[in-house]
Amino acid sequence: MAERRRFSVMNFFRKSTPVPLDRELYQMGIQEQHHPLMMTGPIIYHISQNSVILRTCITQLKNEIFRRGYEWSSKFESKCEDCGKEHDNTVAECAECKSNNLRKPDPSQKTYADSFLHCEYVNESEQMFIDVLKELEDDLNIMDDAYLVMVKEYFLDGNGKIKAHRIKQFYRADPVTMAIVCDDDGNKGGNAYTCITHRHTVVTEPFEKCDECGCELFPVHYTNRAHGEEQHFIKGEVLHFSKYSPSRLYGGSPVVTMWNHLTTLIAMENYINQAYTKARMPKGLLAVQTRNIESMRTFWRGVKEKMEQDAHFIPVMGVEAENGRGSVEWIKFMDSLKEMDYISVKEDLRDRVAAFYGVSKIFMADNSTSGGLNNEGMQILVTNRAVEMAQNVWNKYVFPFIVKQFGITDWDIVLPPSEEEDEIATMRKREIEVNIAGQIKNLGFEVDMDDEGKFIYTKPEPQPEGEVQEEGEIERDPYAGTDVDASHMGEMVEAGNKPTMAEAGQPAKVKAASPKPKMSVGPPNRNKGLPQEAANNNVDRRTERGGI
Repeated sequence: MAERRRFSVMNFFRKSTPVPLDRELYQMGIQEQHHPLMMTGPIIYHISQNSVILRTCITQLKNEIFRRGYEWSSKFESKCEDCGKEHDNTVAECAECKSNNLRKPDPSQKTYADSFLHCEYVNESEQMFIDVLKELEDDLNIMDDAYLVMVKEYFLDGNGKIKAHRIKQFYRADPVTMAIVCDDDGNKGGNAYTCITHRHTVVTEPFEKCDECGCELFPVHYTNRAHGEEQHFIKGEVLHFSKYSPSRLYGGSPVVTMWNHLTTLIAMENYINQAYTKARMPKGLLAVQTRNIESMRTFWRGVKEKMEQDAHFIPVMGVEAENGRGSVEWIKFMDSLKEMDYISVKEDLRDRVAAFYGVSKIFMADNSTSGGLNNEGMQILVTNRAVEMAQNVWNKYVFPFIVKQFGITDWDIVLPPSEEEDEIATMRKREIEVNIAGQIKNLGFEVDMDDEGKFIYTKPEPQPEGEVQEEGEIERDPYAGTDVDASHMGEMVEAGNKPTMAEAGQPAKVKAASPKPKMSVGPPNRNKGLPQEAANNNVDRRTERGGI
């Protein structure tokens, strides 16, 4: 019987779940791209440039994505310095630790990045930042692989370790020549190491030093093979991302998926091009049976000359018959565009390509159909959803990586929605917020507004039971209970004939003990001459105008 060991934390054995293998990973190091049917990168780019339909979809989608440019957005409104809790609204204390040690986003963090991105050019090729982004968007829609290269300036210590860096330039790398360097599990790095100063030095041992400078070596994550040379990039210098088919390695090109549709469209356009040039096949042949073939040859020479002048001229041919009887026969070589159903076939292929990218007909200058699900508003909505999906790739993957490399923690770069918000809808939303603020105030909360116009709700501290809140003395109206009407008091003061207390029918000193004015005890005018006991004595003296 096996001896049972006493429970102890030291008796635990650390195990881990195995990493699933990928069938595309067949070797360590540089991973080659898989191109089905020998469709290499240059061929895919060539097809995308020659297809009018594909290029129209990519251009319209790209223009909508970057139509309003990019802007800075704060990650939070207030952040607790004690627990690190980030609040989306301005609060007086932290929601978790109840601390008052809060701070707002630091504008100085984005000073260098903002001046760098909004400068005239971001690289020595005189490209603006938005131009580099548009290049990367084209790579996503064609190859589904985009590479953003950040040229950095490193600051090393005496041991060759990186202490700081500064981004100097942005470039777009060619997906055809870029390759990922990873191990058997698909993890980048761990197979090759290079020196920051001498990038041509590549070793496979992680603890080796550079042979030329003796500095520390860093893992290679990406390699660019162009013009017979290899350029090695370490972690943080290259960002690789995909939109349609993200994976451990490379994405899946949409052009490969739509290869048959695109090549068919190109062939149809070439067919139309040749049909309207001199090198076209004639529509048909006119055969004439005759005995005099020599005269027919002479006539045919004239026909050829006319065909050079007019590409749509129908040729005529004479055929000699044995029975001597002549006849004319029309031999048809090809059908017309209407008979081949050319327009409907092309529209079907175009719709399939545009549906993949989410581009509606109205963005392709086709407003022939409208009504129902094909109305303009619904088409714009469908395209806006495709634009939103594409912008999420930038807002959630690309821009967070860029601001991290800049060392920014309080701000983000975002692409605003392509469609601007309706001003009327914004005003109605603000009206609803004001109404909600009033309702919350009626519930006993204190409502305040910050610098950006956002409402801040705080709950007042409850007062202990039995404690009476001290209030100042209430100022009483000295003319309360007199014959002077308050509505005419202002006119009397302006006229300079303000009545005295005696004229108002009351002594100079008003008794403040009684909260209600003293009523008249005399009989009313309508009971004049009657005994006082027989009259209604509960009458205000101010109603008496004639006296008793």
